Amino acid sequence: MKALKTVSISVIILIIGTWVTFNYLTIYVPIGNVGVRTQEYGIIGSKGVVQKDFASGWHRELGPIDTWKLFKSTVQTLEMTRDPNRGTIRGRDDVQVQSADGYAVSVDVTVKYRIKNGMAHKLYEDTGSDNKYKTIVRNEAQRACIAIFGTMETEDFYNPINRRGKTKQVHELISKSLVDNFVEVIDVLIRDVQFDPEYEKKIQRKKLADQEVELNKSMANAAEMKGKTQLIEAETEKLVKIIQKEKEAALIRMQAETDREIAKIKAEFERYATERRADADLIKAQKESKGQLLLKKAEAEGERLRNKAMRGVGGSTIVALEAAKNLNLSNLTISTIDIDFLDLDKMADKLGATRK
Repeated sequence: MKALKTVSISVIILIIGTWVTFNYLTIYVPIGNVGVRTQEYGIIGSKGVVQKDFASGWHRELGPIDTWKLFKSTVQTLEMTRDPNRGTIRGRDDVQVQSADGYAVSVDVTVKYRIKNGMAHKLYEDTGSDNKYKTIVRNEAQRACIAIFGTMETEDFYNPINRRGKTKQVHELISKSLVDNFVEVIDVLIRDVQFDPEYEKKIQRKKLADQEVELNKSMANAAEMKGKTQLIEAETEKLVKIIQKEKEAALIRMQAETDREIAKIKAEFERYATERRADADLIKAQKESKGQLLLKKAEAEGERLRNKAMRGVGGSTIVALEAAKNLNLSNLTISTIDIDFLDLDKMADKLGATRK
């Protein structure tokens, strides 16, 4: 039991000792930074700045033997502006330039830069500080801006192409001046430009005069264009009339051709109808003649047959019937004793009918 207690105490002491050792004998370099270690004594290795940059992570720190400086490894921003609440340095920090034509110009400039990769230890050897290089960057940027922008006339600042060209020159000049300071310039930007109030008024008057000139030019161009427009309208109206006349002439030609075709078709139809009517009349006449001939033949045949019938026994009977039809017996007094009207044979004999 005593042995277990001893072991437990030993483990606890070991854990505490390890934790104390880890916290007091190591240092953590955050992400986005590099560390520069200096050996203050030549006990373990050479004395002085260790010739390499230490990336983010845990590294040794042996009390008074090692000292550390941390540097940003990411892109940094130097902002020089007249706004006292915005710049890198609190208070007004814009670049004040005297233009080539003698006017004061205030320029807000932003410089993007970073420590060259793997050169933080060299920068520390050169400056002996972890912040002095920022002052060097600011001073070189101020000097380059004043040198380059001072060659511009005030009106050139209004021209974006000129501004971009001069900004590129400033970038090149700062990069050249910082080449031995282990700093790389990423970009230079002009944020804003303000001019001397007197020059502002002068520019305003000039711009108004220029605008008036442009207005007069525009009005002259408008008058010229109006004349051209009227000419175009007259030409257009003339062309419209010509097209209208050509259209009417074309319609008349088309109507005449249509009428001619209609007349031709109508004549063809009349000719065809006349021919068909003539053929029909001929056939009708032929049929009527044939019918009349047949009728005459039928009548003649009927008469012949009637005559033949009249010559035979039936003829006397027909005569007797005709005689009977012509008798008027309304005023005669006849004895039914002598004549029996219901005896047809005797009545036929009396009227002249011949019987076999």
